[in-house]
Amino acid sequence: MTIPLVIIVIAIGLVFASLYVVYIAPVLLAEVLLDGVLAYAWFKHLKSDERPFWLTGVLRHTLLPFALTALLVSGSGWVMARYAPGARSIGQVIERASMPGPVR
Repeated sequence: MTIPLVIIVIAIGLVFASLYVVYIAPVLLAEVLLDGVLAYAWFKHLKSDERPFWLTGVLRHTLLPFALTALLVSGSGWVMARYAPGARSIGQVIERASMPGPVR
């Protein structure tokens, strides 16, 4: 796999992860709002030490996209570090990809 193809795959993965989070945002925010309203209404009657339920819903909907995005970004960083050791930016990796000759 060449570096431009890897960069394209990474960019597509980041776009899909971002679009998924935007796609689920209305449902996620509606669930957080509803759970917050219910927790507030029930708090007066229950007066228990339980944590609000909205946090569970938020984590359930965002943990997988966050973990996949973190793995994708970390993996791409590892691949770029292996391809262009000593590069301190993506620009330097791209510059290295455009240089003829063997990988240093």
